[in-house]
Amino acid sequence: MKEIKKEHIALLLVSVGWFLILSGRYSISSLLVNIENELGIGHAEAGIALSAMWLFYGLMQFPSGIFSDIKGRKISIILSMTVFSLAYLMLGFSTSYILFFSSVILLGMSTGAYPTVGIAMLTDIFKEKRGRALGIHSSAGSLAGVAPIIASVIAAFYDWRLFFIIWAAMSFVAMLVFLRKTWESTTLPPEVSLKERFMDGVAVFKFKKIWIFFFVNLSLAFSWIGYMSFYPTYLIEGKGFTEIQAGLALAVLATSGLLLKPIIGGLSDKHNKKIIIFVLTILSATGTLLLVFAEFLPFIFVISFLLSFTSGAFPVISSYLMDQWGEKGRAGKLGFYRSQIILFGSPISAYIGFTASRYGFWLPFLTISGVLFLSATALLISIFLDKKREKKVDEN
Repeated sequence: MKEIKKEHIALLLVSVGWFLILSGRYSISSLLVNIENELGIGHAEAGIALSAMWLFYGLMQFPSGIFSDIKGRKISIILSMTVFSLAYLMLGFSTSYILFFSSVILLGMSTGAYPTVGIAMLTDIFKEKRGRALGIHSSAGSLAGVAPIIASVIAAFYDWRLFFIIWAAMSFVAMLVFLRKTWESTTLPPEVSLKERFMDGVAVFKFKKIWIFFFVNLSLAFSWIGYMSFYPTYLIEGKGFTEIQAGLALAVLATSGLLLKPIIGGLSDKHNKKIIIFVLTILSATGTLLLVFAEFLPFIFVISFLLSFTSGAFPVISSYLMDQWGEKGRAGKLGFYRSQIILFGSPISAYIGFTASRYGFWLPFLTISGVLFLSATALLISIFLDKKREKKVDEN
């Protein structure tokens, strides 16, 4: 029997961690109606808690990247997995809004310390076919879309808290396996200047070509955070579907990328990344617009598939950015970039919670569609300008 290569084992284990992070977050969304009813809170309070979770998730991206550049990828991932195991356990024992609020903040901090380091570790390991590797890693997150169905079934027959207790145990076991089966993927520096690393991270925005990706990435993150916060609640309260139906729709949204992302990642290794991201953004914008007017469940499933293209753009953008930066300080650069994306995108949960309570869910989701169409237009203009510059260079 052919022995599995160690780099493929590392890809599998880093992807398992990402699966556990996203499956837990998706399940908070699918169980939000149960949580609100149990804790006696409304959409506004839930939105504030989720925005706080995303805020701390964003805040941890940069320091975790710097820490992994200095102390190593492996220890960074082990610490993250240990703490988010504890956060899931706390969620499982939440009996008040204060405890729920504290738990999701801890979850945001611990999970925020993971993705930048995970991407950096895979970038260290895979010198070639990087886009495909990152696409496979991202697909593990898409597989996490099955978790809301599991969570809904557990909530229907037992208690929603049991799901998080189970996920806490799984996360801790995964951490132990990662500890035994992986190695340090980067060369640790003998001397480190934190000021230098901070300035190195901030310097990513000196590159003009980064700005258009930042704007588009921000709109996609803005949208994805909105979907992951209130999509099932919108379908249940705004469209009249059952919790199981809403969970299935969220599963379609989250799991469709399982097959799409490796294909998209492979295409990004060979073709213009801007064009690929433009197509994905248009599909996401169209799906969000149709969602506002859709009423029939089969149509909702089709729309959920279109919305899944939103996350398909993330590995393409990550691959493009990592190609621009050398190995030194790579994780710190990506961490600073991701921090800005998530920090600016995190208020969307609170915005949806407040506007949905007052006007209904149609308004915030229509806003998301408009933002996506605007970013797609900006990207299309950038593509045309690139073509014009290339033509001018060829003529000269």
